[in-house]
Amino acid sequence: MKALTHIGIFLDLSETDEFLLRYFKKLDDVFDFASLTLVHFVALDHHSTEAEMLQKQIHQPLEDLLEKEIQDLVVQVFGEKKSSIHIKIDTGGKLDQLVRWVDQQHFNLIVLGKKEEENGGGAFSSKVIRITDSESLLVPEGSPAEFDKMVLALDFSSYSDRVVQRGINLSSRLSSELKPIYALQAGFQYFPYFRDEEAFQKELKKKILAKFLKLQKKTGLTSELEMLPDAGNAIAKTIIEYTSQVDANLLIVGNKGNSDEDDLLVGTVTDQLINSDLSIPILIVKKGY
Repeated sequence: MKALTHIGIFLDLSETDEFLLRYFKKLDDVFDFASLTLVHFVALDHHSTEAEMLQKQIHQPLEDLLEKEIQDLVVQVFGEKKSSIHIKIDTGGKLDQLVRWVDQQHFNLIVLGKKEEENGGGAFSSKVIRITDSESLLVPEGSPAEFDKMVLALDFSSYSDRVVQRGINLSSRLSSELKPIYALQAGFQYFPYFRDEEAFQKELKKKILAKFLKLQKKTGLTSELEMLPDAGNAIAKTIIEYTSQVDANLLIVGNKGNSDEDDLLVGTVTDQLINSDLSIPILIVKKGY
């Protein structure tokens, strides 16, 4: 698995931008990233009447004005202009087209902010995460750049190997504790008269443990698996409650799970997590580059 050295951060010219850059700066002290591209999307089509009117009012190309504002923020946060930091202003008004450009850059990771007042990641962040091929980090505003405890949400799908590998990679850099979890879902709430629930649970745990031991052997993961009991909740809710209980700083999940259809861009559980009130950053592991 490639290191996270080529990063893209989506900015929206709000106060969240400064938070994201300061958050990234703390990580840069550890990772020493090779390059950072700051991406700003303008929903307004530059050929539209509104864009033309705005252009006349500011007396200079809109792209130049926005780039200067972002460059000023870079100097404010980093103390100087940095040749490793690039700026991409997109005024085409077509998000799908911008994301295609993003994927062509083969970023190892893209970062998006999540405002405090938003319920979930917001429509923009959610859509970007859905359609990009890049690994994505959704960071709630105000999250401290601390990673002493990371939760790896496993489902033993084709993405679980990458989730573990990314966790090990980050842990070695950040000296973090890894906590692999599996949310059991026996579905007893649908079968209230199930006679031998205890025996079924025991057999289910045995199968899950066998899969985990195989995953440990393959990846070199040394942490023990914690199986979260089935309380009749949605898996996403069970995972969120666990991250809160253990004071986790980061949740790492796969893009899709075993139960998700091939044509889904993002799996059901991951989509619920992205759009939840999760208060810690969530890293969505994808196929990557």
